[in-house]
Amino acid sequence: MGLWRILLLLGTAVRLCGQTEYDEAAAYLRGGDANRAIPMLERIVAAEPRNLKARNLLGIALLSAGRRSEAAAHFSTALDVDPNFLPALKNLAVCEAGLGRQKESQAHFEKLLTAVPSDPVAHLYLADFAFNAQDYGSASRHYRSSGGLYLQNAESTLRFARACLETGDPEAAGDALDRLPANAADAQFQSGVLLANAKRYQAAARHFEYAAPNYSDRYQVGFNLALVYLKAGEYAASARAAEAVAAEYPKAELENLLSRAYEGAGRTQEAYDALRVAIRLDPTDERNYQDLMALCLAHENWDLSLEISKIALRRIPASYRLRMQRGAVLAMKGRLDEAEGEFRAAGELAPKTGLPSVAVAIVLLEKKEPERAIAVLRRRREQYGGEPKVDWLLGEALIQHGSDADAIPLLTEAVRLDPEALQPRILLGKLLEKGGKITDTIRCFEEAHRLDPAERTAAYHLAMLYRRAGNVKEAEALLQQVGELTSASEPVATGSRDLVRILREGSQ
Repeated sequence: MGLWRILLLLGTAVRLCGQTEYDEAAAYLRGGDANRAIPMLERIVAAEPRNLKARNLLGIALLSAGRRSEAAAHFSTALDVDPNFLPALKNLAVCEAGLGRQKESQAHFEKLLTAVPSDPVAHLYLADFAFNAQDYGSASRHYRSSGGLYLQNAESTLRFARACLETGDPEAAGDALDRLPANAADAQFQSGVLLANAKRYQAAARHFEYAAPNYSDRYQVGFNLALVYLKAGEYAASARAAEAVAAEYPKAELENLLSRAYEGAGRTQEAYDALRVAIRLDPTDERNYQDLMALCLAHENWDLSLEISKIALRRIPASYRLRMQRGAVLAMKGRLDEAEGEFRAAGELAPKTGLPSVAVAIVLLEKKEPERAIAVLRRRREQYGGEPKVDWLLGEALIQHGSDADAIPLLTEAVRLDPEALQPRILLGKLLEKGGKITDTIRCFEEAHRLDPAERTAAYHLAMLYRRAGNVKEAEALLQQVGELTSASEPVATGSRDLVRILREGSQ
């Protein structure tokens, strides 16, 4: 940074003062020649130790020459002469920040703000300090008070945007990131990553598009662009982005992503082919086999899925996830005893993972053997404590066994452990309704409806509860929203198809 820019930033631009040597030193500084200005200012300060302007300018010259410690000493000396000399106070705080003395720098900037509450430089530095401490609320407030200084460099802009996203203001974050130069490839890439992590996929895609022409890592920007388009549900755009780099970069992860884009776009055969390429590129990555089996499951191609599982387990015999996937296929084919065997084998491979016990319990519930399911899940609970899916399935098994009272605390705990889980909340609502706890029931189904407005069981029960409570208008609106329902008591039972969904969630 040029010295004159530093002087302007700090608000300490040199003024003519009638001292020829001082004026000459100031001119050298304006021209960027700090080394010629320093000895002149040192002579002035030696002759006039209380000359605050000269000592402050000497500190600036030393700071410009990279001699921060000496600069800080002169700013401190100026403050010893006059503790209220604000230019030296600000410059000392800046100097201390550069020396890594954050605590001292922060204290001096805060003191400066008591005298000059709107000082933009103080706000900018305090924003950075707050950001580093992950105090995003304070960081956001200070950035906004910096007079737009945070927009003058990409790093500060990105920090401001992150602070806004962390404090629930994505619009301000997006507006700031949109002010970055379109050709600033690194900043645009970081903007895309930031927005993708915040699940602002459309906006992230725009920034990755800006970064693509000039970003140093063509693969990374192409992969991320394809990924955010996929997350945004723009499958054709995702496929185009992945295809644009696939020929140049034959990577299994890219082919896997491309497969998901093809499947989303309805190009199923190409989705199969992409996963086969991924497996050829990396035969030891279990995820590609899993996804190929899952694709077969989605299209009810059971036999091909089982054939893939045989090949996969020959190559990766210790993969509990492949055992789980094979068990799910067998369950879908109605071969429940074999499915149970695969899930138990998976549990032996990964004893600390709760998913195999959950899968065994689902199979046992489908076989109408709730007592055995209860035994499996209680054993799991005794060994590893409460887990959302374990508690949920144990509650469902107890309901099948006729032990509603024992199921309520388990379902309540499942909801507490995973507030986004829908099925245990619906089951809990039904039990609360059966027990006559109408207020709690309404609250339970309202939350279930919020989680998934299209879920018919929760919407129907909530509509009936509203009607009983006299809220006819709300009840009719709900019924119209979900359409005609065939049964007021359709169960939320867990079966083989739910098992596939649970396994998919557990593998992510």
